[in-house]
Amino acid sequence: MNAYSKGNHAIGSKEFCPKAGQLIKIKKNGRVVGKKKLVVYGEPVLGDIETTDVENFNSILRERLGRLVWDCKCFSKVKRRLVCAVELFKFYWNFINRFKCGFSPARLEGLTDHLWSWHEFFYHRPLTNLN
Repeated sequence: MNAYSKGNHAIGSKEFCPKAGQLIKIKKNGRVVGKKKLVVYGEPVLGDIETTDVENFNSILRERLGRLVWDCKCFSKVKRRLVCAVELFKFYWNFINRFKCGFSPARLEGLTDHLWSWHEFFYHRPLTNLN
């Protein structure tokens, strides 16, 4: 299982316990009239179970990657090309994109010490194995 954080450095510690919840939207006549929150795993705080972050990011992906929009010319017909486009966007979002706080998510997590540029991305040479 992979665990990702939002600035929570306790993931590698022994105290980290995965938690998962489910949000079920109750609809009537096509409108959301209520929400039901369920515990799936662990002991999550019910008030923290929400889908707005995921829905927001899905919206950003559809806006920025035309391949994810069904009714457009650039809709992906080849899975490998879609995977490559999403991976490229993930790198951009995490390492190159500057948020309002002035940092990228990778910098906030301590994965890098600066904002990357496209030039740096394309010409980066990974460290070789020194063994």
